[in-house]
Amino acid sequence: MSDISERRQAALQAQHEARAHAELVRVQQRMASLEVPTAEVLQLTADAAMALTQADAAVVDLRDGQRLRTCVRAQGSVPGLGPAMGDTAELETGPASGACWLAVPVRAGEEVPGRLRVLARREGTFTPRHAGLLQTLADSLASTLQLRDVESRLRASEQQYRALFADHPQPMWVYECGTLRILAANHAMVRHYGYAESELRSMTMLDLAVPEEREAMATLLRGIAPDARTFAAHRRHVRRDGTLLDMEVYAGGTHFAGRLARQVLGNDVTGRLRAERELARVGRAQRLLSAVNETLVRATAESEVLHAVCRVAVDIGGYRMGWVGMARDDAAQSIEIVTHAGHNDQFVEQLDLSWNGETPGGFGPAGVCIRSGRTVIVRDVRRAPIFTGWFERMHAHGFHAVVCLPLSDAQRTFGVLYLYAPEVLHLGAEETQLLESLANDVAFGITSLRARSEQQHLQDMVLKVASAVSAGTGEQFFQQLARNMADVLGAQVACVARLLPPAPGEPARVRTLALVQDGVVQPAFEYLIAGTPCEPLLTQRHHIVPAQAAQLYAAVPAFAALQAQSYVGYQLTGNAGQVAGLVFVTFREPLARPEVVLHTLQIFAARAAAEIERQSSDTRIRQQASLLDKARDAIIVRDLNHCITFWNQGAERMYGWTQQEVLGRSIESLLYQDTQDFRHATQSTLEHGEWTGEILQYDRDGTALEVEGRWTLVCDEQGAPESVLAINSDIRQRKATEREIQRLAFYDPLTGLPNRMLLMDRIDHALAMAQRRNMAGAVLFIDLDNFKTLNDTLGHDKGDLLLQQVAQRLTTCVRGVDTVARLGGDEFVVMVEELSAEPDELARHARQVGEKVLSVLAAPYALAGYQYSSTPSIGIAPFTGAHTSVGEVLKQADLAMYQAKTAGRNTLRFFDPGMQAVVSARATLESDLRTALAQEEFLLHYQPQVDHHGHVVGVEALLRWGQPARGMVPPHEFIPLAEETGLILPLGRWVLHTACKMLASWRDEPDLAHLTMAVNVSSRQFRHAGFVDDVARVLAITGAPSAQLKLELTETLLVEDMETTIATMSALRSYGVRFSLDDFGTGYSSLSYLKRMPLDQLKIDRSFVADLLTDPNDAAIVDTIIALSRSLGLQVIAEGVETREQRDRLAQAGCRFYQGYFFSRPLAADALDRLLHPDRDI
Repeated sequence: MSDISERRQAALQAQHEARAHAELVRVQQRMASLEVPTAEVLQLTADAAMALTQADAAVVDLRDGQRLRTCVRAQGSVPGLGPAMGDTAELETGPASGACWLAVPVRAGEEVPGRLRVLARREGTFTPRHAGLLQTLADSLASTLQLRDVESRLRASEQQYRALFADHPQPMWVYECGTLRILAANHAMVRHYGYAESELRSMTMLDLAVPEEREAMATLLRGIAPDARTFAAHRRHVRRDGTLLDMEVYAGGTHFAGRLARQVLGNDVTGRLRAERELARVGRAQRLLSAVNETLVRATAESEVLHAVCRVAVDIGGYRMGWVGMARDDAAQSIEIVTHAGHNDQFVEQLDLSWNGETPGGFGPAGVCIRSGRTVIVRDVRRAPIFTGWFERMHAHGFHAVVCLPLSDAQRTFGVLYLYAPEVLHLGAEETQLLESLANDVAFGITSLRARSEQQHLQDMVLKVASAVSAGTGEQFFQQLARNMADVLGAQVACVARLLPPAPGEPARVRTLALVQDGVVQPAFEYLIAGTPCEPLLTQRHHIVPAQAAQLYAAVPAFAALQAQSYVGYQLTGNAGQVAGLVFVTFREPLARPEVVLHTLQIFAARAAAEIERQSSDTRIRQQASLLDKARDAIIVRDLNHCITFWNQGAERMYGWTQQEVLGRSIESLLYQDTQDFRHATQSTLEHGEWTGEILQYDRDGTALEVEGRWTLVCDEQGAPESVLAINSDIRQRKATEREIQRLAFYDPLTGLPNRMLLMDRIDHALAMAQRRNMAGAVLFIDLDNFKTLNDTLGHDKGDLLLQQVAQRLTTCVRGVDTVARLGGDEFVVMVEELSAEPDELARHARQVGEKVLSVLAAPYALAGYQYSSTPSIGIAPFTGAHTSVGEVLKQADLAMYQAKTAGRNTLRFFDPGMQAVVSARATLESDLRTALAQEEFLLHYQPQVDHHGHVVGVEALLRWGQPARGMVPPHEFIPLAEETGLILPLGRWVLHTACKMLASWRDEPDLAHLTMAVNVSSRQFRHAGFVDDVARVLAITGAPSAQLKLELTETLLVEDMETTIATMSALRSYGVRFSLDDFGTGYSSLSYLKRMPLDQLKIDRSFVADLLTDPNDAAIVDTIIALSRSLGLQVIAEGVETREQRDRLAQAGCRFYQGYFFSRPLAADALDRLLHPDRDI
């Protein structure tokens, strides 16, 4: 029975256990639902505790901060319990006396935030099994409460996450420490970097870095300990589109999805750093510009300037390397790197550059820069296709960007300054402008140094030519002459050749007497002249190939070997006019100034021809001994004791003694006063077998003879010295010619005074002396009043006599240390030096000299039977060591002279920029001029322009003023005043409108529609902002054909503000208007501007035409202008043609258009109409 009872008891116990566990499971499932409120969970727990333990009451106590939260569940009233649900102050409050209770802790890890307790009215109600069930229930409650706390925290954390990470305005991301993979990225990063969030999560930190920093970044990031504290750093990142970002990043360790990670906050500082870098670059550029300008001030050589510029670009400008290249005009149009500084010389040596736009080498920044004349900036070489093959090498040297700056003068871009930057460039406008200013300053400095060098070279050239043609004769003569030719002209090849006697039916051949190539004398050789650039010299005096000579004569091997780009040759003629040979020089660049080369080569040619003629004469003497007596030179034979044994008739003519008088006499005592030179020459003959040189001898009358001797030692059959054969030439005439050449180089042939070149040299020397010695001087610019009238009335011979007498009188006005020079025409200059630098004393001395000149030149002149009085206008420019150039002093004196002329002539004026006093006559004239505009007192006359057939091709509109009181006022009296007062603007518009109305009236007449209308434009009118619009408006109103309108501009106008002038002319050219350059050759400017101006015609000034037939200088100028216009493709017209002879001389020179009184005076409109109807030759 007991066994059955035990089994029943066990079964019953199992049932209770099963029900208890089921109840626990039910309660746990219910507690796990987050939808159930916490208060209900506590009640559920208390009810389950009573059920599991058969307790009368259950209490759940939870600590909530400093207070307790209590849930009480009870069956009926149980003593010692508080309210059903609420707070209690003490956790230790126990049950009432006599009751039974059981309590278990509610644990959360190591903490005990509460307890679960049950109470029974009877003691002994609870067993250990009840304690186990109650603890299980308490643990379930703790787990449930922890889960709910985590859920609450997560909910709060999500809101914080969104505020602190996802929606943060700056880029944020999380990456895994080990793999560096990006685990999360906020919206700001997605926007900033351009990647989708999914793309970012597939990337690593290395994918954000610039390629060159990835390896270093990997090492750095993987070397950071996982527990490292927050750090800040600067990183260079790349957006999806390839643009670079400068980021300041702040990173700190975190756990993300159970992995060690770092959370990163990024701050984009690209703009700030770019601004800082740009500001720093602008500062460096300013310092660089300052350093370059300081270098330009101090430098004296082009190479010094260029290397210093490259060096300061690296040292101060922060560039990695810089070089300067010059654009060469060789066949390849190469760019030669002349200097460099900075990193790695080998890189520069690998460059093969060109500015030819049709070759691959010309597509680079340097070639584009030279062709366009504009700055070329490659901000990032990685993005420039031209650097595709070079990027790796440039990257290896730290070259990331390129700045290419043009070096230009007025004519062309002649070089480039090439800079390599160590970083990608973001140049601002200010920095770019500073760099371009730097390049302009460098180009100006180089141009100035070259101009100074060229001026010095021209002076040296004159001296070298004078000395070169004075060289001796003999075997080495032609070699030395060729060397001098190459040296003086800067040629790579210089040659002297003799024309060989032609064989019947054979082509002409020449043999080189001397050929110097790159300073080395080449062996003599013969060549056929046909097909070479020398061939024209058989029939003409000279021949020039200005460019591409190598291509033109590529089929001639001997010439091709010279590698010549240009050629200048000159014919050698003998005394009888026969062609004896030729000289030529070649250059490896196109000719810049062929006329200078040709004129210089002519001097060498004359000397070479004379030497060939002399050598031919010597040869004939030796070959024809029977004709020795007929030789022009003195041929003398003397024995070793100097006794004369042979004396030909040439010696009789040269020295005056007959053969009978000198045979047996000592030549030493006969011909020499100082025998030292004779003995030296004799000793040389004995030692070397011959002697050639110049020696001084005396004839029978004691007259000194300059002699060139060629002495030869004559030996007997055994080779023993026997006698000396001397061939002596009287070279007094040649020496006089040489002295004349030198005199012509520095002295005026008419007056014998120093010319402009010598004057400028002496002024330059005086300036230097004044600076060294703290002294001063003065230049007096003297112009004879009314000199042209004298030439026109009495003739140029009388004018020449006046100039000679003026020169003589001027020399009496100065001291020996002073200089009197003639510049040309009727212009003289007196320079007085070694004066006191004290201003008052300097002015007093200068005025004394000026007043003496006025007095001396005012005395009457006797001109071959004519009494003539002349007065001068004198401008005085004092100078001290502070003056920087000769041109400045001369210009000041010239301006002062014109002020003296304006003041009434026969007076002197000191240069004073402040003196522009207005005389009362000028005021009266201005008033009348303003009235004339209102009263329409102006009219136009028209002077025909004709071609070489005498046909009228156009007219020039000439302004006339018919003033009621004054009569017909000449233009030169009111035009300058109109320009000064601004009245030239309305007056010019009236002239243009009136002339265009006349031009329009011819448009519908077939016989006259071709006529052009030339209108003079003043400088102020041309510079006026509305001038282009004025011309366009007049053309539109009158209907005049723009292609027939020709605006005449002066040379001075063109060279003032050249860029603005070109822009204005180009704007007018777009309407079809043409341009003529008036008074060409009378200004101060260089001819270089002609190439840049859109000109159609050059006008030879009447001052050159007037003396064309009598003044060789004017004739040469006219010929040069005509040749120049032909070479530039410009039409040329001569004004002031008054005689048939002038017209014929101009036509002979190639001028085909004329204007002047020989054809017609200026005509009123009605007279012109009668001339043109019907059409007829003039």
